[in-house]
Amino acid sequence: MLLAGALAIGVGVFVLHSASAPPPAPERPRPPPPAAMMVNSDLRFSPVYYRTQLAQDAKAYGIEAPSWDEITQPNPYFDELKEKQHLRIKAPIDTRHLRVSLELSKVTSVIGGQTISADHLVLRIENRTHVYLAYRIQTSVPDRHKCAIKGEIPHNAVAIGPNQTIMRTECMYRKDEAVDVNRIEVVEMPALSAYYVSRLPPNATLYDPRTFTGHVGFRGQESCQQTFSWREIKEGVDQKQFEWRDVIDFYARHNCSEYSFFKTYRYRTDANAPLPARPLD
Repeated sequence: MLLAGALAIGVGVFVLHSASAPPPAPERPRPPPPAAMMVNSDLRFSPVYYRTQLAQDAKAYGIEAPSWDEITQPNPYFDELKEKQHLRIKAPIDTRHLRVSLELSKVTSVIGGQTISADHLVLRIENRTHVYLAYRIQTSVPDRHKCAIKGEIPHNAVAIGPNQTIMRTECMYRKDEAVDVNRIEVVEMPALSAYYVSRLPPNATLYDPRTFTGHVGFRGQESCQQTFSWREIKEGVDQKQFEWRDVIDFYARHNCSEYSFFKTYRYRTDANAPLPARPLD
């Protein structure tokens, strides 16, 4: 009887403990596979699938789909400012495609949990042409750390539309602050290509975090999933195997939800080269 009683008490304690203990944490859901893995590889790299994708994407964005001739032709590239120029307020820099100027403007920012409105040095970027452009304007300031905290103006940090003006902050204003423009690069491209590259999340490999953090794509496009390795891209750029224009040219022709940049891809100069591009081509 004593043994039976002890067993009963033991079972009761176990049951009470089990009832009070929290249930085991459910297994974390696994992330869905990249969209590129959802389609058979041979089908995804077929010209028919590729052309259908172009048409569907253009329709989804509400823009005209590029012709086959437009998407296969080389996208004109221009390195428009190879030497550093000091940028002063009311003294713009004009290139073949862009007008770049510096303004003093109040921008709202959140610092230490408080919202403040402060004077900022703002870069005004104007597309002087009637075509879509991917662009990269590399600037520098005397002390990056002083400009690490600043307000952001939502802007497309990768592409600009015809005759569009984009504003981006460079630094909170200080009397001794200055901005230098180190380089300006642009690539002319069809509208769909500009929408494509705008989905590419800016990264410190290709863009300065000080200036790209306000990035938003056309019409608030969502950024593409990470289907490529920034480490590989950084290594290639650092080793001068390829450049900004190579990465931009690839994503100007390929939906980043379907295709991933590969290190042997180079800026397209042959209109007869196959599309979509694949590592073995």
